[in-house]
Amino acid sequence: MLWQYITDNFSAGEPIIASDIDLNISEVYRRQQFKQLTDEGKLKRYENGVYFIPKKSKLGMELTMLPDVVVECKYISRNKKIFGYYSGFVFANQIGVTTQMPSVKEIVTSQIGNPIKRIEKGNRTFVVRKSRTEITEDNAKILQFMDLLKDMERYSELDNNELTECLARYVRKFNITKSQVDKYLPLYPDRIYKSIYETGLINVFA
Repeated sequence: MLWQYITDNFSAGEPIIASDIDLNISEVYRRQQFKQLTDEGKLKRYENGVYFIPKKSKLGMELTMLPDVVVECKYISRNKKIFGYYSGFVFANQIGVTTQMPSVKEIVTSQIGNPIKRIEKGNRTFVVRKSRTEITEDNAKILQFMDLLKDMERYSELDNNELTECLARYVRKFNITKSQVDKYLPLYPDRIYKSIYETGLINVFA
């Protein structure tokens, strides 16, 4: 039953979070089934509670999952549900505010209880921070953007006009409105107001 469910819902090389699988079976039986499938070679165990269907390269070599894929699945999104996002220099680079790509990637998520967690996987390091409020599909882009504004002086390599245009493109692309920003402003330190006014975003928000 478990194997049929896995093959129906997961592709080879895709992270499988054991605790997500609900087939109306006990946790003990579920663990036993995962162990049996792993012993049979149908599944590979990446780490505690995380498995994947083995995948081979075109040359026939067995592949493992990339650390980024596992971390994104655990802390950013899975099963079409969003509960986190990249922040810091990673996001600043994605939208063109900086050319820097950090060796340590920062993530904000609703999926941890502690304020901050440092994760080492393979040769990659991630710093995962607890979100200020629950992250959903509806607010993820807004909160991600506001996190950037909060520390804009730290990230930007652009002059004022270039920075304003870069940020304005993002606001327009995701239809971020002033009322949406106002909703979450109380969660942020006062310096975020400085970024909003100095970049001219107050005139961009719908």
